[in-house]
Amino acid sequence: MKAGGRDPLRVLVTGAAGYLGSHVHRALLAAGHEVIAIDALLETVHGPNPVVPENVSRIDIRDQGALETLLAEVDAVCHLATAVPLPHVRGAIEPVRGDPSNPAAPQDIRHSRRVAGDGQRGRDDSGHGAGPCVRAPVGSGRGGTERPGTEGMRWAALYAAHNDVGTAVLLAAMEREGVPRLVLGSSVAVYGEGRYRGLRSGPFYPGLRRRGDVDRGLFDHRAPRSGEVLTWEPMGEDAPLRPRSAYAASKVAQEHYALAWVANTGGNAAVLRYHNLYGDAVADGRRVRSAETGVVARFRAELAAGRPPRVFEDGGQVRDFMHVRDAALATVAAVERPMPGFVPLNIASGQPLTLWEVASTMAKAVDGPPPVVTGQCRTTDVRHVVAHPERARHALNFTAPTAPATGLAEYAKRGAGRR
Repeated sequence: MKAGGRDPLRVLVTGAAGYLGSHVHRALLAAGHEVIAIDALLETVHGPNPVVPENVSRIDIRDQGALETLLAEVDAVCHLATAVPLPHVRGAIEPVRGDPSNPAAPQDIRHSRRVAGDGQRGRDDSGHGAGPCVRAPVGSGRGGTERPGTEGMRWAALYAAHNDVGTAVLLAAMEREGVPRLVLGSSVAVYGEGRYRGLRSGPFYPGLRRRGDVDRGLFDHRAPRSGEVLTWEPMGEDAPLRPRSAYAASKVAQEHYALAWVANTGGNAAVLRYHNLYGDAVADGRRVRSAETGVVARFRAELAAGRPPRVFEDGGQVRDFMHVRDAALATVAAVERPMPGFVPLNIASGQPLTLWEVASTMAKAVDGPPPVVTGQCRTTDVRHVVAHPERARHALNFTAPTAPATGLAEYAKRGAGRR
């Protein structure tokens, strides 16, 4: 018996060399479990010629034969492997037209080419890669609009080839080998826009914002008939899933495959909808690109360069930010506590902040310049998304130990070279 009175488990972890996966790998080992760690080490995430981390095998989850060998006598699978949205930076990998659907291929590099980006546009401020529709192009200060979704679907085939096909192959192999438990790493991105309420209209799940409102700087959602400004409120796991990006759509597909697997096998699936993660990657000498995307990483990079962090819209967008170490602890708890059936869980701090508060907290932590509200916007961006973490608190006996204000300040200081 291990500490805590539970027998050690034999766990297959996919995506074990990634940003979250490497933290989960370490946390499972620290908890006394046996870990079989695999990762495809995609160039789009890890860069060209990646170094394979110690105790991780380079295996693509679309390799059915390799999976079936690994799944023998496994108690649970922790599925974190995913193709993630990339920042628009110089040297990113851009897919070209072609058929990326071969599930046996180790990587889709044969369908990719290296391009030089302008290095200006980062991931969207919601943290989940929605396509930009920028009222004023970032860094230009000039007006003008772009067609909605000009960037949002360009990676759709890549996400489908890895996230959708990979999950389907993995679940089929689990069914053949009789593996009864799955912990699936999902994302807050599956919700799209959050839940709102009007004084007269009641609960409401809005669609895209009106272009005319956004262009005039009216960023909040309004009731369709009355024009009443809606206020956000936390939502539970039963909220509708309405993805805004190709990446988010692929995460919804993963959840649907998991639900079908539960229905057909009687297995158990805990689906962890991680909110906006931040924090440093595991210090093993590699640069994990997925750890450096999102609005918090952009704020830190701007502050490290001596520039004020730029906040889109009016800075009032509300999010929940979760330290990656806390997300790893929640994942271990889900591995150790089997739940019957298909159980989605919001993995969040429960302490939402506006993007202005995030940027201000980080700037103060390093005595940096105060944030600048740019007024720039994208109609496809989510205005507010905050979810209840109570189900995870009860199901996993988990509460995030790191307060966002404390963790974000620490993250900013580390980026400035302070310890």
